[in-house]
Amino acid sequence: MKLKVCVSAALAAAWLGAGCHRGPDTQGNLRKALYQANMQQVAVKVDDGEHIVHLKGTVNSMADRSRAQEVADAVVGTSGRVLNELSVKGLNDKTAGDLDHDIQGALDKMIDNDATLKQRDINFEVVNGMVTIKGDVRTADEKNRVTEMAKAAPGVKDVANGLQIEPGQ
Repeated sequence: MKLKVCVSAALAAAWLGAGCHRGPDTQGNLRKALYQANMQQVAVKVDDGEHIVHLKGTVNSMADRSRAQEVADAVVGTSGRVLNELSVKGLNDKTAGDLDHDIQGALDKMIDNDATLKQRDINFEVVNGMVTIKGDVRTADEKNRVTEMAKAAPGVKDVANGLQIEPGQ
């Protein structure tokens, strides 16, 4: 019941907030919804060009982490993606960091082993198993290959591909 109230509050905040702005204020609406759900500790970062919302910070439990995801999904809807990069107090952060480091190494090795992709400017950011890809490639096929490689790497929970295709290619 508590979750239904929180999600309803998130939807109401998003609906009410949307009427007050010329364009959608995803970050502001989401912050309001998280505040109403008593989750002020959750930081929000929006990559407007990529339509990706990042949830950052530390919460007290896995239930809080899931609730933040549900609130964000309700506000963002189908207009973007939510990457839940929240960590949970009490979990071994060093282990999570070690896993992220291992994922980063595996992704870098995959790119280095591909003669074509090795020549491109491709960077990975890994937080709690969530991979964000940035840089430049020449074709949509290369962009898709990088996404599939990242999804196939052990330990990867989700992938947001922010690669740009170089103009004129």
